[in-house]
Amino acid sequence: MHLHEQSMAATRPSDLKVNNRMQILELFKSGAVYSVADLAAEIGISRQTVMKAIQFFLEKGIIVSGGKANSGSMGGKRAELFTLSSQKYLFSVLICPNALYISLFNYRCETLEDYTREDIVSRDVDAIMDDAIAACEMLLRKHRLSRQDVRGVCLATSGIVDRNTDRLRFNSLFPEWGKDVSITEKLSAYFGKDVQVLAENVSRVCGSAYAHSSRSEHCRLAALFSRWGGLGACLIEAGHILHGKDTLIGEIGHMIVNPQDEEVCACGSRGCFERQISVERLRILSKRWAGETPESGLAQTNLDAMTIRDMFRASEAGDPLARRLVRYAAGTFSVALRNLSLVFNPDLVVIQGDYAYADDYFRACLYEQFRDFHYYEERGGDDNPFALQMDMRPIQELTTLGGYTLLIDRLFSDETTYS
Repeated sequence: MHLHEQSMAATRPSDLKVNNRMQILELFKSGAVYSVADLAAEIGISRQTVMKAIQFFLEKGIIVSGGKANSGSMGGKRAELFTLSSQKYLFSVLICPNALYISLFNYRCETLEDYTREDIVSRDVDAIMDDAIAACEMLLRKHRLSRQDVRGVCLATSGIVDRNTDRLRFNSLFPEWGKDVSITEKLSAYFGKDVQVLAENVSRVCGSAYAHSSRSEHCRLAALFSRWGGLGACLIEAGHILHGKDTLIGEIGHMIVNPQDEEVCACGSRGCFERQISVERLRILSKRWAGETPESGLAQTNLDAMTIRDMFRASEAGDPLARRLVRYAAGTFSVALRNLSLVFNPDLVVIQGDYAYADDYFRACLYEQFRDFHYYEERGGDDNPFALQMDMRPIQELTTLGGYTLLIDRLFSDETTYS
């Protein structure tokens, strides 16, 4: 029985005790500091019950004292505050084409150090894992920590990851890795059986940075992440990340938006969303349209080296070629988001990665073309079908925050945490 099922069916004293401990630890996931009175009021149980649970977590080293609260206007004894321990550590490991990003942080999501290596040339999965382990070992030595101080590791990469087995089913950016790859095996062997090692798709990790905020706002959120020619999404409802039986929920990069397209995607289909808005496609279109916009400054540059950020910078300056490319990209996004809205209907769409640098023209074109669908055409002004937010935070920051969320959720779902 899963812990959330236990909490729903808790009737015995032992079940109630576990349920109370779960509710208390759930509040601490946000990284906030609480007094016993705060927790009792938030959950609706007695201060004595809260104090017993706090004592249990203090003995386990999960929660520590956070000092005393400020005195109130009436004076009196200051309440003791509690917070998650800063002496339990986590790693996020991100494997990208030609790069490796690693962060060491604690239960409070306080980063001790970030590590970046952007000269990875090997395409061999074992060699890349060896590099990741060597970097983790270096960071531990530097901060005078041991493997026993680490409680969890989140490994992020592109591709489809089976969350039940932590095996990579396929990675279109690393096809040489093969299918059904056990990518956590080496990390698990290095850190030992007491350390939670989980693997997840990079778009789902980056989107998980919003899980706790979505949980409090009770909204439906779709976080789209685009990078290295790939695109994926993390779909969150009331703070819960949606996966599906085959872990395919969110693989919207392979949503077919143009079945007549000539290019065959690595997944075997034609017209996949991610291929339509890839930098390679934009470069092809820019060279095709350059002669039609001789006044374009972008057209005078090396279009084979144009980046998506270059396109948005030029569009922001009013460049006609860039504006045409942006309108095309926005139109493709509008088709994909229309399809997503029909099955998920998000309140908020967050764009991360390359397309997070989109200019106001992209936003205007997106909403304009979205209204071409009849069920949205009567909307006007600021009455858009969803809020749109551009998240330009660096990928390492996003994977740290998302990795923290996934690891804390996994660790705090372990029965041994509460007994």
